[in-house]
Amino acid sequence: MKSNQMLLSAKERKWLPWFGNTGRFSLFWSCYLNKNTYPNIEKTFENIASTRVKLLNTWVNTQWSQLDVLLEIISTTFPIIEQETLEERLNIVPDVSEYFVIDAQGQVLKSTFQSRIQKTDLSPKAVAAGLLAPFIHGPYIDQNTLTIGASSSKFHDAVTLMFYLPIKQNGISVGAVCARIPNDVIGDLIQREAGHIYKESGDNYLFMVKSEFDPSILPEPLCLVPALKTIPSAMVKT
Repeated sequence: MKSNQMLLSAKERKWLPWFGNTGRFSLFWSCYLNKNTYPNIEKTFENIASTRVKLLNTWVNTQWSQLDVLLEIISTTFPIIEQETLEERLNIVPDVSEYFVIDAQGQVLKSTFQSRIQKTDLSPKAVAAGLLAPFIHGPYIDQNTLTIGASSSKFHDAVTLMFYLPIKQNGISVGAVCARIPNDVIGDLIQREAGHIYKESGDNYLFMVKSEFDPSILPEPLCLVPALKTIPSAMVKT
């Protein structure tokens, strides 16, 4: 199917291979027979994508608002941080597996996973970005996420989303409040919203086409998401 209405990039229009069971040659006849249904299919998938983008944006904004609460409390006493402050927020926000605070060198000052205190195991490039402005790093593999354990998703591995919110004093960044979220939480979020629209299509995936922030992250499926082709900008700062 070659859509002229859906907001597809040049790469998205060319991703389908020529050969194979789902290649262009194999699907040509099916597309030809169903060419009159293009407008309905285009509208359906654009609406699905729009709904999922709104859902993801709402979820991301919720995570930022919870970090804002922590920032307001912690910034007044930094670098002194009450452990109970982090623990209380962790109990309130089910999707987060770890809240922690770092200094300007990326060292963990306090964490709800206490064995990480005084560790400097974060990406220096991500820390630098997170000290400048609110920043989401990932999805990327972090074995700490696997060790800490699942949050709200029953599926769990080492793939991670990391939120950074800078702590500033007199206009200078002195540290950051951070939230670790297992990437499977995103998959669950979309799956709860709706199931498959076209059952014969099987499972659909959200792909990272190109990692601008960290080129070492290869293009691959990030999480299981039915019929989503557009990602909020906040989710691709990787």
